[in-house]
Amino acid sequence: MMKKFLFSMLFSLCSLWAFSQVTFSPATFTAEDEVTITLDVSNTPLAGLNDIYIWIFSNDGVGGGKDGLVNGQWTNSSESAKFTKIATNKFTYKFTGTTLFGQSPAELINFGFLAKTKDGSKQTPDYKPYKFDPLVFSPSQFRIFPAKLDQTDMATVYFHQDLATDQSLQRLFDIKVTITFYDGAGNQFAQRANIVAKKESDKLYSYSFIPEKLITLPAGTTLSKFSYQFSGNLKDANGANVPYNGPVVEVAYLTFN
Repeated sequence: MMKKFLFSMLFSLCSLWAFSQVTFSPATFTAEDEVTITLDVSNTPLAGLNDIYIWIFSNDGVGGGKDGLVNGQWTNSSESAKFTKIATNKFTYKFTGTTLFGQSPAELINFGFLAKTKDGSKQTPDYKPYKFDPLVFSPSQFRIFPAKLDQTDMATVYFHQDLATDQSLQRLFDIKVTITFYDGAGNQFAQRANIVAKKESDKLYSYSFIPEKLITLPAGTTLSKFSYQFSGNLKDANGANVPYNGPVVEVAYLTFN
């Protein structure tokens, strides 16, 4: 039992040391924020070196991860992966998650990294996992989650009827939504019209979709954007239903080269 306790204590102290070597500015961040890693390589195989490189990866342990686009090859790191030396054994590296991994905010949950020599002959332990904060939203009559996405992501469009400034939208019922997709040249590619929206609460409606599940999307097809439009019915002076359309809202897809 004592050996087990000592081993556990040693492991905890090593973990605390490893994490104390890494700081971030800002301390918390989303996948869309620019982040600066500060790394202290004292008491690692990289101590005393002037040139070290990052090897970074997303979504450790949760699936759907990618290596950083700057990594290069293990035996020949890219110069884009080079840390900036700021003092003896102290280095910084600046990145933005969506740009570094070529993934959208919806795909990025966490990341990990290590530091290494250019040829990979020496390296630090892995530092992981560090979570990306979820994106927050400002309430408005129409919104989408996530705020930025690519054509492989699930998107959810929302209609906050209680925030509508148009009196007709405030009185709308039988809420539906039309989703229109546009190709890389900006031409209309496909449309799904008058889909019944999900009633999340008394005054909140939504619809979630992935393009390839909603429309026929041939392999290699690039979508540049989509639009969504909520619609429904109003009662006229005689009590008859009159169709009414809300504004068309366009959303551009992220593209990764």
